Amino acid sequence: MKGTKFAFEGWSIVGLSALIVGIVLGVIWLIHGVDEQGMRMAIRATARTSCILFLSAFVASALRRLWPTTFTQWLLKNRRYLGVSMAVSHTYHAIAWSGLWFATSGASPKFDPLGILGYVFLFAMTVTSFERSAAWIGQRAWKILHNAGMHYFWLAFTFEFSTKIFKSMLVYLPLTMLLVAAIMIRLVSPRIQRKLVS
Repeated sequence: MKGTKFAFEGWSIVGLSALIVGIVLGVIWLIHGVDEQGMRMAIRATARTSCILFLSAFVASALRRLWPTTFTQWLLKNRRYLGVSMAVSHTYHAIAWSGLWFATSGASPKFDPLGILGYVFLFAMTVTSFERSAAWIGQRAWKILHNAGMHYFWLAFTFEFSTKIFKSMLVYLPLTMLLVAAIMIRLVSPRIQRKLVS
């Protein structure tokens, strides 16, 4: 951002995110191979990177209301690109799932209609993250789509990670706590803003 220490913004965020997640997957597959174990590790890794990028976009507006700082201004300004970065990460996630299907000769993963619905939301939200497509569907439809999609992903991540806390508390407990904190921030920030205005 010009005039601040946060000069990194826009599509460079998407490019760097794609590069980092790609390198992570490359390292996993180099060390563990492209067999079932390697694919499952890639699935877990991309779920976590997708969650972090999702949370950055999910709380951007609410954090800006509560704490008007340079960092929250940067988050809000780049919310679109953080969301697209999440879509890139989750595309890697889909590639890993497809790799698992090939590695297990179709034995895994099982058909998951809720997961497919998530990718429908992801595709629709990504396509409408641009000014022309957003204008085409209209502001009201855009808000409904993106609010529904964001909360769907919040539910999906929260359910998935909370059920795995006792398998790996060091990883999934912090992620679950971040997800809970994020929804609380989104719920509380409009009320606090109204009090400050009144």
